[in-house]
Amino acid sequence: MKQAVILSIIWTFFLSVNGQENELLETNSFFIQDISNSKFVDFIKPKIQESQFVFLGEQHGIIEVGEVTTLLYDIAQPFGFRTLCIETDAVAAKTLSSFLDVASPINKAKEFEKKYPFTIPFYNNYEDFEMFKNVSKLEGSLWGIDQSLMTQFRYNFDYIINRTSNKKLKDTLIPLREKAITSYKKAIEEKDFMAPFIFQYSESIHQGLMSLTNDSVEKEIIEQLWKTKEIYEYNFNGKYYLNNQIRGSLMKSNFMNYYRKASLLDSLPKVVFKLGANHAARGLTRTNIYDISNLCSELAIMNGMESLHILAMGISGVQRLANPFEPSKTLHTINENKYLPEEFMALTGKSDEKYLVIDTKALRPYVNKLSRKIKQYIFKFDVIILIKDAKPLTSF
Repeated sequence: MKQAVILSIIWTFFLSVNGQENELLETNSFFIQDISNSKFVDFIKPKIQESQFVFLGEQHGIIEVGEVTTLLYDIAQPFGFRTLCIETDAVAAKTLSSFLDVASPINKAKEFEKKYPFTIPFYNNYEDFEMFKNVSKLEGSLWGIDQSLMTQFRYNFDYIINRTSNKKLKDTLIPLREKAITSYKKAIEEKDFMAPFIFQYSESIHQGLMSLTNDSVEKEIIEQLWKTKEIYEYNFNGKYYLNNQIRGSLMKSNFMNYYRKASLLDSLPKVVFKLGANHAARGLTRTNIYDISNLCSELAIMNGMESLHILAMGISGVQRLANPFEPSKTLHTINENKYLPEEFMALTGKSDEKYLVIDTKALRPYVNKLSRKIKQYIFKFDVIILIKDAKPLTSF
């Protein structure tokens, strides 16, 4: 009898706590069918206004993420945001920017993709170019702070060749570019992941190139390629912590290079970031590093402002994956149940509307009433946007 009473008390307590948790989630969330709905705009605008940095942590490969980014960038304009920072290297960001200066940016991008396929990660699609065109229309700029892609050697060599006045460097790079092009073709035709030129780029080749130029821009491009090789080698050798740690450090360093230059013209540069969700999360990431988001969060605080961290993730629908080795397998059905708290998933079922917006920052005072998995999210992100029936990006 005594045991039954104890079990009854425990069960009653569990139901009470669970009920409080559900009530908190429902009170601090809302549904909308259109992301540009005034309810969302009115909700997010004051959060942007108090921020120096706005992070959009994305699920790659879905149309809705670019639409959310464009909306955030537009809302941020009156508050002095002029930069969109993306998950490419600086050469790719400059190249994307150059496409926006011609009469038909998409045609220019398609020509580039045909010549150098799978060179610029994530942005060989129609929808994201509409996002870039919007940044250009508003006289904004693109920053690229990530590593160069492992298949990017051929283009970065070409980039230097077409801009340098250094004949010796150019003559040395031309055969290396051709090797890189041939290696990429071999990788695709033979489905050989180890064929790209990154595996042939030795320290002797690298040091030889560095010795041929005193130009700081050329040296930086070449040095970034060596850093890319280092990062990928950690991954290939199963040293995943170092892979992520060195990559994260590189992103911070590259960001600060941009930031210091921007600070010469603007005492408080403001930036919208569009990065993979892990890079945009506060605190220790799933890869056990403190990523670029932490640097910017602390920097904003030192400048008397905030940073806003938003997660945008599809919970159903289809995303497009980049897979040059198996083009027929680029569409992937979304199922994020294993990552998201079950309480979030249950909440999405309370409406047929497309977007669920959760004000996770508002939940922090009630942390002791929330499940362990919810706690993991409410301190990493200030706002979570869950998307039903996500649509895949349309590749060129």
